[in-house]
Amino acid sequence: MIGARKRNTLLAGLAMATVFATAACGSSSAEGNGGDGGVADTIKIAQVQDQTGAVAYAGVGASEGAELAIEEINEQGFLGDGVKIELEKLDTAGEIERASSEMNKAMADKDVMAILGPTQSQQAATVSPLVGRTKVPTIFTQAGAEGVVTNDYTFRATPPMESYYEPVLDHLKAEGAKTISVLYNATFPTFALLGKDSVPQWAEDRGMEVVQSLPVEMTTQDFAGQAQQIASKKPDALVMLLIAPQSVTALGQLKDAGYDGQVVATSVQAAGNISEAGDDANGLVYPVPYSVAFTDESSVAFTKAFEKKFDKSANPYNADGYDAMWWIAKAIKASGDSSREGIQKGLVEVAGEGYDGAMGAVTFEGNDARVPGHLVRWMDGAETLVN
Repeated sequence: MIGARKRNTLLAGLAMATVFATAACGSSSAEGNGGDGGVADTIKIAQVQDQTGAVAYAGVGASEGAELAIEEINEQGFLGDGVKIELEKLDTAGEIERASSEMNKAMADKDVMAILGPTQSQQAATVSPLVGRTKVPTIFTQAGAEGVVTNDYTFRATPPMESYYEPVLDHLKAEGAKTISVLYNATFPTFALLGKDSVPQWAEDRGMEVVQSLPVEMTTQDFAGQAQQIASKKPDALVMLLIAPQSVTALGQLKDAGYDGQVVATSVQAAGNISEAGDDANGLVYPVPYSVAFTDESSVAFTKAFEKKFDKSANPYNADGYDAMWWIAKAIKASGDSSREGIQKGLVEVAGEGYDGAMGAVTFEGNDARVPGHLVRWMDGAETLVN
């Protein structure tokens, strides 16, 4: 088998094939079958995530964060003089079958040394077994459901939402809430888990009562009926577990129905995704693994660098892509090997130590990221930390 650098050399000049092939053997890995091939001059990473569709904001956001990280890694010469990381984007377009197809395409490309995997849990869980069979290290961002990190080659750079959502219930209890309604997207596995199991249990543990639980589908676009039901119950707080476009509509219809209690949401609404709701979104509280309001040194550095490059504020999806790409770079440096096997070994090594990134201090449970997260409040177009 020949690796990325060796193959490029052969194609560049057949007349000197023997000379260049000999040079390549000492500095570029093949397909990760030995894990001792050194670091190639060009390291290709594939991003197989939604660039279009209902939750394209997650994939597009990760792309921007990854691009910033690559720019920093390359400019710093982090992996050695002249060593460059390149990113190839493959759009899953919100479809499970397309996610499988694009993942197979990326894994079949012998020049692809690692993959940023799908952000939607249904897509991620479908391709996870493929990753284990082909042994291409894959880092998922978002995709917080079970069945994603399932083998030695699957990793997750975004902490599962349930791992940092519980403080929302602490906040509601501290604010004096005694009754709670839950409105959740039952098609979205992460929200289904929170809405059906986690939130009711956490509420019970704190002496609060869930007075109603209203599931909706991914295709639901009108929440007038649910808004009327919620307003009629007059709960002290509403836990709203919806994707971003749904949230904008639901908040307006809740206000129209006369509900004026506290609404808590998720990181999906973060950093401007809820801005289209205007004043209806004011006072919305949600937990995030990253916010421009974070004061950690590494978070502040990322926030400033992102704004300088893109002339806009960063969001959690940007932080996902940024940390995932830096995790790959740190893995290559740790193992001294840019092959698939080398990156896999390096990812495990870095996870064992943790690192400081856009999300602050990131630790791991196995191959799965964990951060404490923070509560933020959306008010007049900006996020502020909730004390």
